[in-house]
Amino acid sequence: MRTWAWIVLALLAAHDLTHALDGGLDTSLGELAAVSIPQWLLLAAVMAIVLRGDRGRSRTAALVLGASVAAGFVLVHLLPFAPAPYWDLDPSAISWSLVWLPIAAGLALAGRALSRTG
Repeated sequence: MRTWAWIVLALLAAHDLTHALDGGLDTSLGELAAVSIPQWLLLAAVMAIVLRGDRGRSRTAALVLGASVAAGFVLVHLLPFAPAPYWDLDPSAISWSLVWLPIAAGLALAGRALSRTG
């Protein structure tokens, strides 16, 4: 579970980089900072629980992390009425992949957390 949590965080960091480097996404560094700084503070807190919490809390935190990443990407980037829909932008193939891969990794993490509960 920890490995998958680290994979999710790495993909999130890569996604944030695409916002800074891909001109087709039209994201200013100020906009990126306004979203990513609070996001990363929360991610650090959740990751601390995944890594250092007892088994139950660690699994719950991993489930929350995975499910919220998957849902967040869908809600923010993939729905037609999303605040930053990729469909209305001109993202590179790498940027597109770094929307779909975190969703898949988030679902994998959530699935692992669920399969270890009970």
